[in-house]
Amino acid sequence: MNLPSEDAKLAGSLAAFFATGRFNRVLGWVMLVVGFGAMIFVEPWIFSVRDPQELLGSAQMQLRHAQGVLLAMALLQLVVGYVLTTKAFSLEFRLQASLCIGLGAMAYSGGYALLFCFSFGGLLVLVGSLLNLGTFLCALRVEIGGVAAIQVRLSLFVLCLGMFLDFVSGVMSLYPDLVQLEWFGTQDEVRWRMLRLARVAGIALPVLTLLFFDLVDRTGAQGRLVKWGHHGFLVGALTMTLTLALASFTFLEIKYLLTIPSTAVCFGAVSACLLAWRHAGRLERLGWWMIAGSLLGGMLIGMYAFDGPFSAPPGVENYQAMGRRLMRVGHASAIVFGMLVLFLAQRTRGVHWGGLANRLGVVCYLIGAALALSTMAVAALLELPAWLLGVGPAAMFAGLLLSAVKSPAIVPSAAT
Repeated sequence: MNLPSEDAKLAGSLAAFFATGRFNRVLGWVMLVVGFGAMIFVEPWIFSVRDPQELLGSAQMQLRHAQGVLLAMALLQLVVGYVLTTKAFSLEFRLQASLCIGLGAMAYSGGYALLFCFSFGGLLVLVGSLLNLGTFLCALRVEIGGVAAIQVRLSLFVLCLGMFLDFVSGVMSLYPDLVQLEWFGTQDEVRWRMLRLARVAGIALPVLTLLFFDLVDRTGAQGRLVKWGHHGFLVGALTMTLTLALASFTFLEIKYLLTIPSTAVCFGAVSACLLAWRHAGRLERLGWWMIAGSLLGGMLIGMYAFDGPFSAPPGVENYQAMGRRLMRVGHASAIVFGMLVLFLAQRTRGVHWGGLANRLGVVCYLIGAALALSTMAVAALLELPAWLLGVGPAAMFAGLLLSAVKSPAIVPSAAT
């Protein structure tokens, strides 16, 4: 995708900061740094509680949710920043959308953080989700140009559904007196679990869809793999969130249809792996392999995650059992870590990249990701000191800080 020519007139201005998506990219990286910095202390504290009964409604679970919201909003900002550098939308709309989505993300994630001390945090959550929802609905109504028009429009539809579910679940959990849904069960029961996954899928799958399109567009790849990948991600993104939402609010038996979107997304991820292996650099290959491996593992976890079709393996029958929690968090973390590898790969193509700090930052991040995932895997089998779960996030936190250092611009030499 190419940068719109009209942006050249705004170079260096405050309007360009928003219209080119730089505001959203900066906000996304800041939120990631804050999120991973918090993980250094949050992960050991959360997993220090081993009794499943103590976790239900605990501060640990509330903080886990706030942390997940922060990371999801950070990824959303990064992909919004990417889309705003393209010809998909007009200049005027990009200015408005950049500011609204950024403010919505800050209100939404900040509201969950403030809930620990102030009740008005719940109002911020609802305002943030409505601001994001309203902006994405407006984006659906405007003209979308460029070669990615279909992918962007379908991704916007899924994002609208995800933001709507964010608002609904916020009302249900923060103001239970207003919405009496006893049949929905407690936070640990299957309807709530599917609703939480629907909200996550409503953000993560559009992000993956657009990252796949970036890979194809940038490398000029063609052929069956490209077609399979596009179909896999688009079908998976459209049907995963919708299926989970319908199963949550209507008939639980609809959950058995989740095999269709999960298989489609895995097809898309495997296609991305093969395309990256042929056309992309090592960092991008690693990111897609991490994502694909976790998605394939998630299909196995999904066989019992929602009370069927199979029984949970011995030792992880309880939803909040230590081993099951670690498997669940490890699966989600591998996808997030892989996405960040792809975004780091995007940064390596910038003109202000290439210094020693940047290269060291990538190494630190990759070592931290490997440590975090391997520590969770071992802790699921053996009892480890809780503080070890903060070592990997600490390395990733340092890596993100070093990666953010602005190196001197590298200007290509003129052709002779």
